[in-house]
Amino acid sequence: MIKAKKDLGQNFLTDAIIINQIIETINPDAEDTFLEIGPGRGAITEPLLKSIKYLHAVEIDRDLIKALENIKNTNLLIHNNSILKFQLEQLGDRNLRVIGNLPYNISTQIMLWTFENLKMFKDIHFMFQKEFGERLVSKNDKKSFGRLSVLTQYLTKPEFCFQINPESFIPEPKVESVFIKLLPIEGRSFNDALTKKLQEVSRIAFMHKRKMIGKSLKSILAIEELVNLGIDLKSRPENLSVEDYVKISETLI
Repeated sequence: MIKAKKDLGQNFLTDAIIINQIIETINPDAEDTFLEIGPGRGAITEPLLKSIKYLHAVEIDRDLIKALENIKNTNLLIHNNSILKFQLEQLGDRNLRVIGNLPYNISTQIMLWTFENLKMFKDIHFMFQKEFGERLVSKNDKKSFGRLSVLTQYLTKPEFCFQINPESFIPEPKVESVFIKLLPIEGRSFNDALTKKLQEVSRIAFMHKRKMIGKSLKSILAIEELVNLGIDLKSRPENLSVEDYVKISETLI
């Protein structure tokens, strides 16, 4: 049995009930092509292969590659690489469905990679540390609402699916996990001018979370313009909605 490597942030999913719940939530189709990030020992890989056309498994750990090669299925294509360095274009598919039990220590990097490649994806299902996942789906007026919430909800429709307890993994993580679905919003791009401006505005706003928004953004937008946009100057950064941040960003382009 291959042991988890702490330096790679590995926690292997072993709970059959949770695995079945994941497959049911994903609802795979016979014509689907999946990209699995960090398949590990193949806990999700094997049941998923029973229902789909192709599965590209991207795994950085050579020891786990050997285990995955024991899965005898011609629809499984294994890639020994870091997903952050993997060139998606080589797959030649722009309608990929993505699944991943992610190393929690690089969740932010993988989310940014996901945003950069959104045009390639039909939908995304990820397991995250609970606190991180809550930030993705958080609504404004909550402490968990921040820069990542704004960017995620502008580019995708995030949906909380269910919570996963530590006992479902080996070794057990010290935190609870969540399963999140992300549905890309058509016509929006991580690299366009509006999204870049949105990131800039939210970065400046959340740099000083305790400041009222009128003071936080005075370096980039006049008070009068904020008022004209219907922004309450006494609001804190977490009180503004995603739509408010988009309005402000559009004004600055």
